[in-house]
Amino acid sequence: MRPVWLVALLLAATPACAQVLQPVDLELVLAVDTSTSVDADEFALQTQGLAEAFLHPDVIAAIRNAGVNGVAVAVVQWAGEDAQATVIDWQVVRDGQTAARLSRKLAATPRAIKGLTDIAGAIRHSLNAIMTNHFAGARQVIDVSGDGSSDAASSEAARDEANANGVTINGLVIHNIDYSLGELANIDLARHYTSHVIGGPGSFMMTAKDYDDFRTAIRRKLVREITGPLAATLQ
Repeated sequence: MRPVWLVALLLAATPACAQVLQPVDLELVLAVDTSTSVDADEFALQTQGLAEAFLHPDVIAAIRNAGVNGVAVAVVQWAGEDAQATVIDWQVVRDGQTAARLSRKLAATPRAIKGLTDIAGAIRHSLNAIMTNHFAGARQVIDVSGDGSSDAASSEAARDEANANGVTINGLVIHNIDYSLGELANIDLARHYTSHVIGGPGSFMMTAKDYDDFRTAIRRKLVREITGPLAATLQ
């Protein structure tokens, strides 16, 4: 959530004719790993998994129950340093119809980014997308999914910056054994995300055993994120 002082400053600096921040129940950035370790088939599985998730009754129910103002969603593709792109700008979903509209956009989104892996860059790009949009969310979440690690100190610094601005970071680790990264392949990704990536009120991490499992994992994760930190069980 934007600090009260920042919202007040934005409103004070906004001309009367300009757009006032629109209240929503959640601002959610879906930050999708498209680094070199993700091949074309795996990218397609991610895209299809997200598109299918926004058609699932559990996700639609979570969106409807989130509140009357809806959920603002943006989609970011990320890879290495200075390799991030917002591929779907902010969309507000409130029901099955608006969720289906987002699903169609997800299914039609091409790959825009390739390169190495920079989780810190993904977090900072996503944070900027939240801090510069036209929404005032009751909650703000960055959902980082990926199959690789990057510099721990940089990731922690980016996470702490997001948390200081009231933004929670959740993680989805995708276990991918179809490529070799030398010593990096031996890193415990779940522990890496837990220690250096996720943080903030209600933050959590989930895992997908492979890209095929991503479909189920991202659906369950979206339900938990949209429902909020008080959700007792995964749907």
